[in-house]
Amino acid sequence: MEKIKIAQIVGNATTGGVISCILNFYRHIDRDAFVFDFYSYGPSKFDEEIRSLGGNVYYIPKAIRPLSHVHALKKLLKDKGYDIIHAHLTTLSVVSLCAAKMAKCKVRVCHSHSTTHRGEKTKIVKDCLRPFSKMFATHLAGCSEYSIRWLYGKKAAKDAFLLHNAIELDRFQPDTELRERTRKTLGLGDEFVFGTIGRLVYQKNYKFLIDAFALYASKNPHGKLLIVGDGDEKSAIIKKIDKYGLRDRVSILSEVNDVQKYYSAFDCFLLPSRYEGLPLVAVEAQAMNLHCLLSSEITKEVDMGGVYGFLNIKSATVWANAMQKAFDERPRENVHDTLVGSSFDITSETKRLEEFYKSIAIKTPERREL
Repeated sequence: MEKIKIAQIVGNATTGGVISCILNFYRHIDRDAFVFDFYSYGPSKFDEEIRSLGGNVYYIPKAIRPLSHVHALKKLLKDKGYDIIHAHLTTLSVVSLCAAKMAKCKVRVCHSHSTTHRGEKTKIVKDCLRPFSKMFATHLAGCSEYSIRWLYGKKAAKDAFLLHNAIELDRFQPDTELRERTRKTLGLGDEFVFGTIGRLVYQKNYKFLIDAFALYASKNPHGKLLIVGDGDEKSAIIKKIDKYGLRDRVSILSEVNDVQKYYSAFDCFLLPSRYEGLPLVAVEAQAMNLHCLLSSEITKEVDMGGVYGFLNIKSATVWANAMQKAFDERPRENVHDTLVGSSFDITSETKRLEEFYKSIAIKTPERREL
């Protein structure tokens, strides 16, 4: 059987959840029937695994340099015989799909992975590009209904393919031994632990989280906060920690491949993001049966029964009070078992992706009006 060949345009493969999400699908897809080639802005820690799974990795100029991006990508795509071009750059996908159209690739998918926020530096660019994002697409897709409506508008969103960011449930499940081992390594003892995992960037709003935890800590001498990740706001976050004198109660840890060990050490998961598409970390945390407090800017589609509050990010007091309630009540729901076979289960969601690819690759339509 001839394989369906797909070019995955992922852009930045060094940070963020897009590359992790697409690679996770590639690990579980039928690789006798499908092959993925990844197009990114430069080398990453995922390149070796992609090649080991049978895919290729190609480096292209950033889409914010549209002429260079289009020229390079068009040249690469032209003679490789792809059945599908799948662009994951959200608003910037218009640039990649323009190159794909020029290379005469007949099936072109635009995928929405995010939204925006009024304070984001790139908001103006996103708002300008958003109406054009689907211009060169033959099919639309997205990670949540919210991100789909945001990028394409309500009318076009009706025909978009919804593919949830799914996880490997065997990897993310409660493990008492792992919890005890990790907490011992981190010197946590029996302390109640609030935790979060993500890039230390404007989007994730961690400086606000320090403000909220400082309010909580001023009234409760128990409880620590672990922040797992790295990013350009790290030094500013450390300054805030020092400002409040919280070095003994707040720690910043580097992310590792077996990140589930950190979830196992948490008692409550926090995510005060300014905007998201559908945060995979919130799904992973619920799969670990953690009590979750999330920003009200995050789509409620992510709530699988473990979210105990979608909180306003304008008030640090609201978050401090919610942390105190989490400390007092310490709820635990068995969310993990409810996720099996759901749209957040990588096994079942990969089968949906396979069917989607088969359905659009066979028809190879010319551009539809969207």
